[in-house]
Amino acid sequence: MDDSVDAILDLLKDILDKPKKVQDTKLQYGFDCPNCADIKGLDKGDNKGNLEINLNKFVYHCWSCGISGALGMLIDIYGNKKQKKIYDILKPEEFKKPDVVRNILRLPEGFVRFEDSNSRFIPHIEAYKYLKTRGITDEMISKYNIGYTVNGDFAYRIIVPSYDKEGLLNYFVARSWVPRKLKYKNPTVPKDEIIFNEGKIDWNKDVYLVEGVFDSFFLDNPIVMLGKRVSPLLFDKLYNNSQGNIIICIDGDAWSDALKLYHELNGGRLYNKIKIVKLPKDKDVCDLRGKIDEYYYEVR
Repeated sequence: MDDSVDAILDLLKDILDKPKKVQDTKLQYGFDCPNCADIKGLDKGDNKGNLEINLNKFVYHCWSCGISGALGMLIDIYGNKKQKKIYDILKPEEFKKPDVVRNILRLPEGFVRFEDSNSRFIPHIEAYKYLKTRGITDEMISKYNIGYTVNGDFAYRIIVPSYDKEGLLNYFVARSWVPRKLKYKNPTVPKDEIIFNEGKIDWNKDVYLVEGVFDSFFLDNPIVMLGKRVSPLLFDKLYNNSQGNIIICIDGDAWSDALKLYHELNGGRLYNKIKIVKLPKDKDVCDLRGKIDEYYYEVR
């Protein structure tokens, strides 16, 4: 074991106490999970060592509650300021985020907002009709700057732009209204590196975590995960910025994913602030029309 890894192990002992399981040859160690301790109301761990940390890959995973990710994220949550600074100095260069220069993202060729489009244009009529079948109102179309294009790589798709907190375009979702085309075609920007429509999030209020952008239109203060999990960036934003409850609203056919997400988030300063909605398997968020509070589920 080299000196830097040895120092990081000492740092982990300061934060998590002594490991309960040790495999020095694999650089893998099992600590008591602080998230499990929070869930069970324990001052200390349960002595099971379910939180495994690998110092080859600098990742962690708890085999009980399911939390996992890059080691730096764990230290950001449970370490103090001094410990975080020490880790930033000690971690290997390959695990430090490089400075990446990306091209400026632009809306697809031919993008036009519905509000600016000719309502008698056949593609406008077809795309608008599709939105209406999804229950999307004119108010939603205006609020989220929704448009469409019939040109280029994203032709015959409805475009939902996303803007960061400075109001700059950082992503968009492109959904086909033509049955024979692939449903979604999105930009090459890594979705783990953006917060969808971050500029619209009020961190002082309850937030709703949803899988897709169309679900988000029906909730007050939504956050679109663009999938069934939270990225490390979104986890960090939720943990440090959220002042209200975090309510998980994943489709009814993905209940196991919703539970996993609940246990991943329900720890540290977020403990007891995570709520979960259990939807019927044949329903999604847009079907509830404001009745979502009837489906809150108490995890035991």
